Amino acid sequence: MSITIEDVKKLAKLSRLEFTDEEALQFVDELTATLAQVDAINKVDVSQVDLFEKTVNADTELRADEIKPSLPVEQIVANAPDKKDGAFLVPITVAED
Repeated sequence: MSITIEDVKKLAKLSRLEFTDEEALQFVDELTATLAQVDAINKVDVSQVDLFEKTVNADTELRADEIKPSLPVEQIVANAPDKKDGAFLVPITVAED
């Protein structure tokens, strides 16, 4: 499956993103390559693979739970299209009574 510039523009609109024509053309190539990789993975024969063989008795090493400083609020909301008092403003999605 190949991606067209119209596909990228539609995805951008649905995602509320804005791209220049040059950026959209770059995404055409990147998304086409990504779909080609997914297609290659889909062609792998996994009919003889036991899906639970490695997960049931897996010894998972967890990382240490460490307290770290978070990003400043200003940096978090910097790219939000609408914001107020350090919060994201989003469209109303449910009707009010």
